[in-house]
Amino acid sequence: MEFSPPRLEFSGREPLLFPGLGKVLREPMRYWPPAIVERAALEARAGSTRIALIAEPATVTRILLNRGDQFPRARLHDRILGAAYGENLIRGDRLDWRRQRKEIAQPLTTAYSLEMAPRMRRACMRIMDEWAAAGPDAPIDLLRDARRFALDSLWRCFFASESEAAGGPDPVVEAAALTIDAHRTGTLVEHLADLRPLARRALDRGYAGRGPADLGDARDEAADFNTMLLFLHAGHDNVTATLGWALWLLAHHPEIQQQVREEARAAGSDAGPGAAPLANALILETLRLYPPIMHLIRDVTVDLEVAGATIGAGFTAVLSMYAMHRNRLWWPAPDSFRPERFLGKAGEQARRTMLLPFGAGPRGCIGASFALVELVLAVRLIVARFALAPVPGRALDCRVDWVLRPEGEAPLLARPLA
Repeated sequence: MEFSPPRLEFSGREPLLFPGLGKVLREPMRYWPPAIVERAALEARAGSTRIALIAEPATVTRILLNRGDQFPRARLHDRILGAAYGENLIRGDRLDWRRQRKEIAQPLTTAYSLEMAPRMRRACMRIMDEWAAAGPDAPIDLLRDARRFALDSLWRCFFASESEAAGGPDPVVEAAALTIDAHRTGTLVEHLADLRPLARRALDRGYAGRGPADLGDARDEAADFNTMLLFLHAGHDNVTATLGWALWLLAHHPEIQQQVREEARAAGSDAGPGAAPLANALILETLRLYPPIMHLIRDVTVDLEVAGATIGAGFTAVLSMYAMHRNRLWWPAPDSFRPERFLGKAGEQARRTMLLPFGAGPRGCIGASFALVELVLAVRLIVARFALAPVPGRALDCRVDWVLRPEGEAPLLARPLA
């Protein structure tokens, strides 16, 4: 019997009359109907506001590219962002956000990320050493350790000196990761509070070897601080979720584990995504099934054609990555874990046209290249050293609170290979 990964079960009924878009985005399973994974678009209302959920890849991409400024980021999006992070340097109402994003993103290239592979490796090795010391039958607290790795790796790559990056974890980094994990189902605001000491430390010491961090207008210290919070949280939290899902899915597919293991041995475990096609494909398939950012919001100022039908201008578009990635119109067996979807020329075409876990366009995720290098490296290191197996009766499940996250206690066994 084929393993069936968990999925969201939607229970909304049509016609779609919502109490408010914010509530719908926070609790999508309660409000969206099952048809969201069977159609290109669904229209709804929240009071006087017209809403359309869009799940057609070409239309989602067109909106995100936003040529001609026809699809600005929705005001609700910035209100949500501001409520969590405060005034920061990449909110839509900052006139120089394009320049500031470029400055922040400057080091987040694939080349830079590959240079940082030894630092990422060190962050992963210390977690693996703990797993080995725990013994082959000790359940692994996967989500806790994925977070510890992701935050440690981010810190080593951007804020640690060479000697610090080669040593043990920074105690402030470790404390932040463990504190967040202690209330992992807490709110974003609570998790950001846990990161405040680390954000202050990061601003004081700056990028490794570059002096104090300068994320924009030095006169706006509050915005600088809030932007650092955003960088630290977004830079590790989505990696935490994706790595947790990926390792758990691999635990249910020993044959894919073995293939990734053989690939790592042939090419070297530090190989990047381009030299690790299977490891890269399984990360992409994990992101297809479980995109951490489920939906983005844009205001639509022109008539929009979706799958042959026209939606009149003046509505808010909810661009649903989850509905697009699981849609029966675009994907065969959309709820199954099949990394081979992203292998070869057909896989490259699918990745470029139908997969958008990092968004797209000028407001796409600035850390996409870094995250992919980090995730591929971690998976290859782990399966080269351990055989992963699920703990009977301990599954991961989906939790949604604005974003999609895995939830479950110690669901994995990591048995050292001979």
